[in-house]
Amino acid sequence: MWGLPRSCRAVTVSGRAPSCGIAMRPGVVTVPRRAWLLVSGAAAAAVVTAVLLALLVAALVAGWGGGLAAGYGLAAFGAAGFAVGLLVLARAGAVARIDAARGGALCIRCCVWALFAVLAVFIVGGATGYLTGAAAPIWGCIVAGVLLVVLVGLAARQRVVLRIQAAW
Repeated sequence: MWGLPRSCRAVTVSGRAPSCGIAMRPGVVTVPRRAWLLVSGAAAAAVVTAVLLALLVAALVAGWGGGLAAGYGLAAFGAAGFAVGLLVLARAGAVARIDAARGGALCIRCCVWALFAVLAVFIVGGATGYLTGAAAPIWGCIVAGVLLVVLVGLAARQRVVLRIQAAW
């Protein structure tokens, strides 16, 4: 007890758990900040999707080959899925303020959708890479797969965070 910093002694002596104000530190992400980060990430992913779609159209118009176009298309699909998933997670946080079970269900749906999308991207990318003999579809499916696997991790973490907040 006496080895603790002065700010913790009053909390420890009284036998009560620290309040939210004491537990907060500068690195803690609050609910509004988490929503802002998710929506900002979705906006950035939407910009990346637009750039990849422009490259896809340029590849199709210029006749650069089907493999390159497929690579851009697969990467654009992954970026678009990432953007939509981030918006769903932001919505899940807002819904969880009212009903924690519905917010958790949205996180689970996002996680399952992203897992199926990863599977589809790898199948299409592998088949396209095999048929065209180009490396671009493989790289496109790797980019899309990484983005969607990150989305799975974010959805799982968001569900845990919502469950902890519901317990308070």
